[in-house]
Amino acid sequence: MKKVISAALLALLCGTGTAMAADNDGCNTKKFSLGYEGVFAGDILQGLSTRYWFNNNVGGELNLFYGNVGLKVQDTPIDGNLDLFYASAKLLYAPVVKQNSRFYLGLEGGIGSVGVENNSKDVLPGDISVYTISPLIGAEFRFSEIPDLCFNWEVGYKFQRVNFNGDDGFSDVDVNIDGTFVTLGAHYYF
Repeated sequence: MKKVISAALLALLCGTGTAMAADNDGCNTKKFSLGYEGVFAGDILQGLSTRYWFNNNVGGELNLFYGNVGLKVQDTPIDGNLDLFYASAKLLYAPVVKQNSRFYLGLEGGIGSVGVENNSKDVLPGDISVYTISPLIGAEFRFSEIPDLCFNWEVGYKFQRVNFNGDDGFSDVDVNIDGTFVTLGAHYYF
């Protein structure tokens, strides 16, 4: 009996979502949005985001992330901070658009910098830069009761390159960090 009730509830929930998304008039096209974007699997980053759909199928997104990690070791002179500032841009194409949802493919590119300090002094004599490119898939959805608030998820693969350019001209280090990521976000369209 529990299986029958569970199956009926699941069918009801799935049917309600498809019925609400069935009649398509477009989701928040030609409106600017402001919101949140967070990377939860892969690198842990959270930041400010804006998204804009030029038409029902083509959109773009800009993101700004800031991260700070502090390290203090008792009985040692280590009292440091690592700061990451990262900006990215996405180009999005939605082959499937419904009234309350869209499925999209995208390409993201980003650039950032890392600063390392110990006792308020720069530790590394040089610059650390981060470059990223990532293909992705995702979905954006909204509830018909709150049409201007949209939620999104994305899964993709990041090709990341971290580059250290030392001030002495001899210490150039390149590190490639590649991997899968999952992003969650929410945007309010004005």
